[in-house]
Amino acid sequence: MAEARNHLIPGPEGRLSVRTKGLDARPEQVVIMVQGTNLSGQTGYDFQYGEGTTYSLLDAMVARGIGAVTFALSGYELSDPPADPLKVDTEHAIADFTAVMDWLAAEGYAKPSVLGWSWGGRISGHFTARNPERVNRLVLLDPALGGGNLIIPGPTEPWWVNTREDYLKRLEPDFIDPAAHRAFIDHMLIHDIRAPNGVRVENAIGSKPVDPTQIQCPTLMIYGSAAARQAYMQGGVVRAAFFETLPTKDKRFFIIPDGGDYGHLQNPRGQFHKAIADFLLDS
Repeated sequence: MAEARNHLIPGPEGRLSVRTKGLDARPEQVVIMVQGTNLSGQTGYDFQYGEGTTYSLLDAMVARGIGAVTFALSGYELSDPPADPLKVDTEHAIADFTAVMDWLAAEGYAKPSVLGWSWGGRISGHFTARNPERVNRLVLLDPALGGGNLIIPGPTEPWWVNTREDYLKRLEPDFIDPAAHRAFIDHMLIHDIRAPNGVRVENAIGSKPVDPTQIQCPTLMIYGSAAARQAYMQGGVVRAAFFETLPTKDKRFFIIPDGGDYGHLQNPRGQFHKAIADFLLDS
């Protein structure tokens, strides 16, 4: 298990909680991981269970010599709550992400690789399209790329509340060890009991899709074989068409068997970890 260093850095609206692993060794390659809708990066990418050596994507990268960074958007985990949780949409998240990228640049990593999972794929995809000079390589892990059917009705409550019942289904029990499943839910209920509802407002009024023609860097798209079946994961373009439209010659498309929307935490997680690390190191 790699040693974690936790930081609170200035963001556009209060402090942002950042976790780093492996940076003390000054690695040549660094990846920053962008969270999804319901869970902070700390929970989604650095869950520890048992010996803690096979569930954390941060640890998996550090074991291969890659520095790993993740963070919590406004209102998640230990990051300061926003003034209006209903406004924590993709543009708000991009501003938070930019603050973390600026902080990481000041730490000596001006052009890291970026990984975005679910909503994080939309956030990191838009950022990369707008700032091609700032991203080394891009990993889209089961991304919710935006532009799909409206998911209505939109919320009126400012916060989404995560529940045990929801995650008994959401984490797809067919693909995960039952004891790990229970442990993950217990962890989530302590660290990520609620989430701002801004992205659900966005999904109800219409989200802006990521433009693949503007992504210039090497790109990996990776999915579990049962992923993207949920309505909120259906973007405005077929994922294979998105891949084909990417102008970069260095692009890869992986489908991993027996995994779903949480594939990097499920039984085939080792295959996800290897495919991601191999791609990041192939530069």
